[in-house]
Amino acid sequence: MRRVVSVLVGVLLCASLAGCVRETAGAATSPEAPATEVRLPPRPRDIDIRNVDPCSLLTEFQRAELGLDGEPNYDVARSPLFEGPEPACTTSGYSPRAVAVGVALPHDGLGADAFAAYRVRSTVTIIEVQGFPAVQAVQPESVTSCTVVVDLAPGQAMNVQYRDGGGRPPVPPSDLCPGAVDVADAAMRTLLELA
Repeated sequence: MRRVVSVLVGVLLCASLAGCVRETAGAATSPEAPATEVRLPPRPRDIDIRNVDPCSLLTEFQRAELGLDGEPNYDVARSPLFEGPEPACTTSGYSPRAVAVGVALPHDGLGADAFAAYRVRSTVTIIEVQGFPAVQAVQPESVTSCTVVVDLAPGQAMNVQYRDGGGRPPVPPSDLCPGAVDVADAAMRTLLELA
């Protein structure tokens, strides 16, 4: 049953990310071309993630600390948001509260530039995770999820999606972004050890 729930969580995470991309047809009506890049501070270094398994980034100990007691599930698809391959690992937490978490490693696409203002309908805030520039994105109408994307190299990023898992009571909206940052921080600590 947990396997089915985890697969469904993965599908929901992908669907929610695809929903935050703006679709535009034809040329922009504004006389100024939209900014195509997210203005981030420089990275301390580049990290190539093309051969990294996203399920290796949250250790068993880290998952326990984060309340993620579900089995990690790996999947890979082409991301409509990042416009490139996006290997992803989804897992769930059931206790102390129901959450769904996705850690993905989009590469050979847009990377953090997927969150340029003209592309997404999210409120985007620049943050830092383990010394690397990142964006935190929340869809204005969403009170059930938060995304943190860490800029790792040109066209490469770590995409963390943290969402309410449908339990009762629901995860308070004010806890979603701190949860996403905690997961991103843990995954980055592991990635920095592997890199």
